[in-house]
Amino acid sequence: MDKSITIEQLEKLRLKAKKLDTLSLVLAVISLPIYIWLFYMAEQGEEALTALFILKLITVSFVVSLGTFALLWCLIARKANKRFKDSYKSKYVVETISSISGFNDLKYYPKDGFSWDDIRNAAVVGCGDKKYFESEDLLFGIYDNVRFKISDVTSKKYVPRGKKSRTEIIFDGQVMCFFQFDEMKKSNGHIQIFQKELLSDISGWKAEHEIHTENEDFNSRFNVYTSDEHNAYYILTPQRIEKIMEFEKTINEQISISFYDDKMFVAVKRWSMFDPTTDKPVLEQVKSIADDVEYIRKAKEILVD
Repeated sequence: MDKSITIEQLEKLRLKAKKLDTLSLVLAVISLPIYIWLFYMAEQGEEALTALFILKLITVSFVVSLGTFALLWCLIARKANKRFKDSYKSKYVVETISSISGFNDLKYYPKDGFSWDDIRNAAVVGCGDKKYFESEDLLFGIYDNVRFKISDVTSKKYVPRGKKSRTEIIFDGQVMCFFQFDEMKKSNGHIQIFQKELLSDISGWKAEHEIHTENEDFNSRFNVYTSDEHNAYYILTPQRIEKIMEFEKTINEQISISFYDDKMFVAVKRWSMFDPTTDKPVLEQVKSIADDVEYIRKAKEILVD
């Protein structure tokens, strides 16, 4: 995508995408009474005109209208939305972040991300089934002299249920990796930190030892698993524990953290990174990139020991 695209051109792409979104929605809304009439005619004479029958008629028609909207959007609006999104990201992401103090050597690849093996080895969230794994919006560079890498990650698992087998989302959010999290320390094996209410939701495999720190507030909010208890206490100093709790409170999102070798991984369960919307003018949305970057800055504070 051409990074030299102007703001005016981007705004035209946004308006075109929004117009086609609206057209898809209007056509779907128009289809609703048509479906109600068609289903009524098909069922006429078979059921009395009861409240239950009317409710069923409207519900079925509404569901089919939603399907119509999805189909129309794919046929009419998807291409325009993709072009706007890709152009926006190409122009603004690196340009905006580079202007923020502390960031250097940035590279951004909208279509790349972490691999399934990366997430499995990090053990910060469940990696799910490889065939359903997705990751994109890869940003890497240096912040405050520490190399980092961040990407959207979606992991899913296949759930067999007779004839109605389906996939379930394990994790949908961002994963950050900081390299050489401490010049003097290195984690021998995994140390995994999960919010207690999230343990059954996003965790994958867990190290064999569960430990408790001397900080009761921390223990009440997190489960810690490690392959080496002595190593875990060495890495999880009282200062770092306080930083983790500060990060959780400040972010106000669901998080998990793992230390492995010379890396720290931080997962945040939140909306996709850097995605623009067709509902706001382009210039109003640039600030959201800086807001996304705050997650990197705040996660980096965990490293301050």
